[in-house]
Amino acid sequence: MACLRRQPNIDTRRLALLGHSVGATAALLHAAHHDDVRAVVSLSAFAHPGEVMRRFMAEKRIPQALLVWYVFRRVQQAIGTTFDEIAPLNTLAAVRCPTLLVHGIDHHTVPVEDAYRLLTASSQAHLLLVDGDHDLREALAPHGRALVAFLSTAFEAPPEHSNCGAD
Repeated sequence: MACLRRQPNIDTRRLALLGHSVGATAALLHAAHHDDVRAVVSLSAFAHPGEVMRRFMAEKRIPQALLVWYVFRRVQQAIGTTFDEIAPLNTLAAVRCPTLLVHGIDHHTVPVEDAYRLLTASSQAHLLLVDGDHDLREALAPHGRALVAFLSTAFEAPPEHSNCGAD
């Protein structure tokens, strides 16, 4: 964000974050801790990274008893934080700006139930379900106007009511 703010042709009062999957987690995490964006568009976000890993391991029929503990521990050490601290289900409540959760109804990696759970975690969140799976490139095309309308509304709101982040 700091790099964008230094660009001469960027209106720093109209910055939004868009992230897909793990990128959506990063966008929501940033917005939960900073006041520098006016809106977030989250594509195919999972509720909790630990749940995604468990589902993946079960799908691949990987024995989970001891292995889950070890894998979780190693991944959390590598990223330098816990899954609970970065889980959108836990961070979304601190996001104060308008947030659009976009999720494919045919998503198998991250079931649509995750999107509904995230929706209940924030009074600022809105849900847009689309015909698609994890890769939403084609599924988003018919919803271009809705995405633009969401961002336009977020940018038109007074800044004190649409800033992201914690106090």
